Amino acid sequence: MTVAKDSSDYLRAMIDSLEDELLVIDRDYRIVELSDAVLRRHGKSREEVIGQHCYEISHGLPELCHPPRHECPLRLVWDTGKPARVTHIHVYERQGERQERFVDIIASPVKDERGNVLAVAEAMRDVTEAKQMELQIAEAHRSLLALNSIASVVSQSLDLDTVLRSALNKTLEIMKVDTGGILLWDEERQMLCYRVHHGLSDNYVRGVCCQLGEGIAGKVAETGEAILLEDISKDPRAAHPGLIAAEGLSAFASVPLRSKEKVLGVMNIASHDARRFTNDDLQLLSNIAAQVAVAVENAKLHQEIQHQDEVRGELLREIFSIQEEGRRRIARELHDETSQTLASLAASLEAVAGALPEGATNARNQLKKLQTMSISILDEMHRLIYELRPTLLDDLGLVAATRWLAEKNLKTVGVGINFRVIGRERRLPSQLETTLFRVIQEAITNIIRHANAKRASIILHFTKGTVRVNIKDNGAGFDVEEAISTKNRPRGLGLLGMKERVELFNGNFSIRSSPGEGTEIRIKIPTD
Repeated sequence: MTVAKDSSDYLRAMIDSLEDELLVIDRDYRIVELSDAVLRRHGKSREEVIGQHCYEISHGLPELCHPPRHECPLRLVWDTGKPARVTHIHVYERQGERQERFVDIIASPVKDERGNVLAVAEAMRDVTEAKQMELQIAEAHRSLLALNSIASVVSQSLDLDTVLRSALNKTLEIMKVDTGGILLWDEERQMLCYRVHHGLSDNYVRGVCCQLGEGIAGKVAETGEAILLEDISKDPRAAHPGLIAAEGLSAFASVPLRSKEKVLGVMNIASHDARRFTNDDLQLLSNIAAQVAVAVENAKLHQEIQHQDEVRGELLREIFSIQEEGRRRIARELHDETSQTLASLAASLEAVAGALPEGATNARNQLKKLQTMSISILDEMHRLIYELRPTLLDDLGLVAATRWLAEKNLKTVGVGINFRVIGRERRLPSQLETTLFRVIQEAITNIIRHANAKRASIILHFTKGTVRVNIKDNGAGFDVEEAISTKNRPRGLGLLGMKERVELFNGNFSIRSSPGEGTEIRIKIPTD
């Protein structure tokens, strides 16, 4: 008897020394035995626990565990006669405070000598800390995936509306809601207004533009602090309660779009059903908003750069137009006044020389020289007039003017020229023909001045919707990057001017050259 009692006491001491909690439960789900760890956990005496239903002690519930919240391991043991393992959330009160914990439960059958299940022994281990860590890791992983997906969608475009729409749709998907919008600060109106939205009526969107400090969004924009609401329709800070009620909005979250300490706007998400946005939701939304704000800033900068480029392009077009008009005016004046004066001078010199007496040989020879000189100046004047504004360009087009330019300039200095036209030759818009002519003219000038070439080729290639120009020489070549970066040199400025002229027509300009390898210029411009 003493041995049995000693064994029982030893078993009891061993059970009570376990950190895990142990319950023995009968078929009526009442506790018939337990370890001291259970009593310490719940702050109760044995008398208060023995005979109580397990679900009353562990869960504080008046009924058995059942799906979807929990699977009861006792039923599994009774049904199968085999051990079962589950994880439960146990709720209990301690010192008047309600607490929850995650518990791993191993339920094992207690059998008699015939194998009949008499009771179930539940060994319970508190895994709250590990489970919370697991949930935190899962939440962090979810947040990283969400932020990565937001980064992916906002980086696909620099168009502001496209960026905002993509970001909003992805945010609603992540937060599992179907209503929301992004408001941006309108500098001209000095108001926050919806730029994109989803699930909101047009009437609501038009009606909720607000000033700083006005309504929920206005307060968020003014303070830079997010606001979470369980039911916006009941919040006194809402500026348009009638519109909110008509829209049926309930749970609401508003976070600032802030970049470099400046609030650019506000992102709102909402639910028509009862829902409570958590602090984790707030943290995720704030991180998303930070990425969206950067994307908004980049898109706005891109818009400004585009606008500046458009203004610069218009200015360049105007400058080139003024240049061409100046060339045309000077050429006309040279033709109508100077060249006619020179022609009259040459004719007068010839007439004077013919009127001299027979013995005035020296005087006649001097007049002949002056006549020859005036004719030479007149020829040079005609060449200059053609270079300023060749009538061939206006009358016959780019091909004829380019052929004349190449033969007149390159052949004169001993450069062999291969001029070809590929495709069906056609007239192009006047401004485009002028641009291509000036670019070719600059390229020919560079060949004459710098290349020391023996051969050159110019190819005009007409295709459907495009015109291509290829200019190539076998001259000395040069370092392209150095020439372009050194803008104070004439060649560098000339190359930049050629490139800018082509790009004004949405064309592509490329140049390939290196010392001793010659130079090749390729131009492609759309014509439709």
